Amino acid sequence: MKVIDAHAHLELPIPGVTTNPERKRQPMGLMWEFELLKFNPVLWPLNGLEPSRTLISVENQFRLSMGCPENLLRFMDHHGIERSVVLPVAPFVSARRYLEECRGQDRFIPFATAYPDDGWEMDLKEAMEAGCRGVKINPILQRIAPEDDFYMNLAEVVRPYKRPIISHTGPFDYYTIADGYRCYGDVRRFEKLVAAFPDIPFIFGHSGLAGAQMAIDIAGRYSNVYLETSFQSAGRVRKALGTIGKRRVMFGSDWPESNQKTALSIARKVAGFDKDLLDNLLWRNIEELVG
Repeated sequence: MKVIDAHAHLELPIPGVTTNPERKRQPMGLMWEFELLKFNPVLWPLNGLEPSRTLISVENQFRLSMGCPENLLRFMDHHGIERSVVLPVAPFVSARRYLEECRGQDRFIPFATAYPDDGWEMDLKEAMEAGCRGVKINPILQRIAPEDDFYMNLAEVVRPYKRPIISHTGPFDYYTIADGYRCYGDVRRFEKLVAAFPDIPFIFGHSGLAGAQMAIDIAGRYSNVYLETSFQSAGRVRKALGTIGKRRVMFGSDWPESNQKTALSIARKVAGFDKDLLDNLLWRNIEELVG
């Protein structure tokens, strides 16, 4: 069956993370247990409490260190994934670098990224012209509030290309020492941006994590909001489908931070024998956005 992962990374070398292609397996800690429990939402508060928050951040950094094209292809082959949308995050890695890594590899669908340094608008335009099929933002890692003028300006640059913007949504700490920016993942802070650009599709990565109900509510108010299912339980995916329908919810894994296996099994469980719904979740919805 055709499957497109709407949320993956080739590499994300944030401070403290060194890419290690020799790492072949994801560590088995609290995130692994969360996967085994099918992303039970009762466990989400652990992400904000010490010492579990620190343990999750450490495990997450080990997972991120696996990120490289070879490992992603190996996981894709193992789980039957045809293509993956791959998402860089500036300033840690550039759209140009992702485009170079994707050259000659049609199983990867590259997105662009931008950061407010000199010439970012031209760099973003060049990346879109060179083949990027959308743009990735991450307010937490980029340390830019979702309502900041930078993201408004970014959306203005993206608008003529009629391509989606995908963002991390949901409070999360990437570092072992909390840096105070996890609040930038609060999905409610994205409403100003979404409302200002009704002609741009916005994909809420992870559907807001622990704030899934708020993400579902916002998507119910704005028809340009799509929900990506990584780290969400079957129950929450069903709630999303019940609120916004089957054309705006899509499978994503956030590899290497999560194994594709769990999110895939949840999508298949939710769809049951509804082949049309399964196709929408596993490939059709994201394909219609990226072309």
